[in-house]
Amino acid sequence: MTDSEGSGASRTPDDGVALLAAVLGCPVAVTEDPAALAADLAGASAFDAALQPSLAPAALRQLMEDAEPGVVYELRDPLGVMLTLFRLGPAVAAIGPYTGASLHADEAESLLGRLGVPGSQLQPYRMYRARFALVDSEYVMRGAQALLHAVRGSGVAVEFRRIDAAATPRTLRPAAVPHSASLAAIEDRYAVERDYMAAVTRGDFRDASAALGRMAAIPQHPGYLNTPYLGATIMRILTRVAALEGGLPPVSVDAISQTYAQRLHSSGHNPDRAHTQRAVAAMAADFCRAVARHRQRPYSRLVRRVVDEIELHLSDHVSPPELAARLGVSPSHLARRFKAETGHTIAQYAALERTHRAAHLLTSTDQPVRDIAAYVGYPDANYFVKAFRATHGMTPTQFRALPS
Repeated sequence: MTDSEGSGASRTPDDGVALLAAVLGCPVAVTEDPAALAADLAGASAFDAALQPSLAPAALRQLMEDAEPGVVYELRDPLGVMLTLFRLGPAVAAIGPYTGASLHADEAESLLGRLGVPGSQLQPYRMYRARFALVDSEYVMRGAQALLHAVRGSGVAVEFRRIDAAATPRTLRPAAVPHSASLAAIEDRYAVERDYMAAVTRGDFRDASAALGRMAAIPQHPGYLNTPYLGATIMRILTRVAALEGGLPPVSVDAISQTYAQRLHSSGHNPDRAHTQRAVAAMAADFCRAVARHRQRPYSRLVRRVVDEIELHLSDHVSPPELAARLGVSPSHLARRFKAETGHTIAQYAALERTHRAAHLLTSTDQPVRDIAAYVGYPDANYFVKAFRATHGMTPTQFRALPS
């Protein structure tokens, strides 16, 4: 590409285009063929030609040809579709289509009513709007500016202009309307989501993993589900709801969910879709293990919740009165139920869990005994040695020296 409008060496925008598309979550294209780009954009964004004359191929091509260097144009269609167009040397760049706001049912009815569109088209229109990524205009403008500066130099002045296109009210003729995906794909997506949630509820990672594989194979339109981070967030919410249905206590669900919140946020912005899929699979595995472990215990729901609390806060002092208050029972009732079902007091059970966890760390890591003691809730290493000997019949050092 030769930059005939700026000074200095020309640079290719290909890397910037791919990065910008990944960050915004909507299509970004650069071409020296305005006619072909206009035809592609019209086919991807139009609901009805008469309602959206600004999205007709001829209108889009004219806008591209008339575009002034250094000016970024944001076209806002009456039906809520947006496109950003600008010159990039001898080429033309387009960001979109996208939409700047989510749509509520009453807003859609009001909009279609003003345009003379019959109510029978409400659902097709809502599905049409759902095709597009939800992107903040400010981010699009910043992205366009960054792409211009990357190709033409940072000293180039950039102006932004918004074009609010008009529509002529009319009665829309029934026609085939593009959906967020084919109807078969929509049904498949919801069916596999149900299967995935059912597997997590059972604590069955094998079936959950199979459902994730089927989910990844379903063709997806580049709509809101593929918006950076949002898709991963939806999967985290589905998984935590399923885990709750499986009986996992809210405190356990929240602990796992928070562990993955940041990781999924980071992976959700990674352009490599497989990276996000691996993070979601790891989260599903942790939830399924927790649900399965919880469901396999031969305890009542009350005692299982105490056991979960102990495991989640292993390094902290477990206060039976505080546990009883959180669970809505008296300390004496909780103590009796726990001892009757486990054979131990709450304090004894916590001590056993700490030493069992310490035993695992002694054989699976090379951490110093003092660090392991502190990790499982024994800041006094000497006291830890006594507690460990009481459970395992030997000191931590002797236990670590046993042949594997």
